[in-house]
Amino acid sequence: MDYNLNDREIVLIRLQAANGSYAEISNYGATLVSWYVPDKTGELENIILSYHKIEDYFSDAFYLGATVGRFANRISRAQFDLNGTTYYLDKNDGNNSNHGGFNGFNSRIFDYEMRGNQLLLSCQSPDGEGGFPGNIQVSVIYSLSDENELSIEYQAISDQTTLFNPTNHAYFNLSGKAGTILDHELKVYADYYLQSNDEFLPTGTIRPLSDPAFDFRAYRKIADLMPLKKEILPGYNTYFIARSSEKTLKRLASLRESQSGRCLDVYSSMPGVQIYTGDYLSYPFHAFAGIALEAQFYPDAPNHSHFLPAVLYRDEQIRHTIQYKLR
Repeated sequence: MDYNLNDREIVLIRLQAANGSYAEISNYGATLVSWYVPDKTGELENIILSYHKIEDYFSDAFYLGATVGRFANRISRAQFDLNGTTYYLDKNDGNNSNHGGFNGFNSRIFDYEMRGNQLLLSCQSPDGEGGFPGNIQVSVIYSLSDENELSIEYQAISDQTTLFNPTNHAYFNLSGKAGTILDHELKVYADYYLQSNDEFLPTGTIRPLSDPAFDFRAYRKIADLMPLKKEILPGYNTYFIARSSEKTLKRLASLRESQSGRCLDVYSSMPGVQIYTGDYLSYPFHAFAGIALEAQFYPDAPNHSHFLPAVLYRDEQIRHTIQYKLR
């Protein structure tokens, strides 16, 4: 399914596991296009939302499966201060910046190469792109194990101190069918979440999960807790803070679906996970068709001094990892 865009080759590359499972990745946006895994009977099905044609990704408004950056999530007023300088970003979400602005990683054509059983995708983002400082070199490395572990490693280096907060924006539906995720059961390995306003920006308040509308500390059906919410959004677009801020892999969330018997664990070296229930998905999908489990740093981190920073220092080589484990 090769394609040319702006005289650049767009390819779809398959990572194959010995057990028959496979994932397909495009170098457009370093995008996870599909992930076929068995259900409890052994039937392979795609558990993420996908377009049928590669061209549809070029006009995608939902960041479907894409690598997101330089800064995943929102930055309020599309500006931040760093080392005494104020930087002004693309306003692509009202008065705010979201997912890196108009030329985020999701719309970049990445160079690619296979290294053994790993797919390495790389791109450069010039100083000032989206308003962010620094010429930054970014690599995204996908690998798939025979134990149904899909790993994504992000590497970056910049010639100026800047922000770096990548994630993957796949929408999961573990049923492998065209229904909703409302009957999926969610569990988060967190005790606190970030309160947000109607623009989905954190207010700065860190709230305990004793709030019954957000208490996914044990498996709860998503549809059961939604009626308890008092926010404008029926579902969730919420950041849950990991119990550990260590930069090692830690489990952030688990998702399971009874009919297929599939259960997905999300691990990351990053300090939390943004969980979005796909409320605003629309044609060719529908609301709640998939759920995004976006391991990342705190949204709007540079504008809240008590949030963990998402800073990449000059000439620092940084690595972040997301790992999805199916069981």
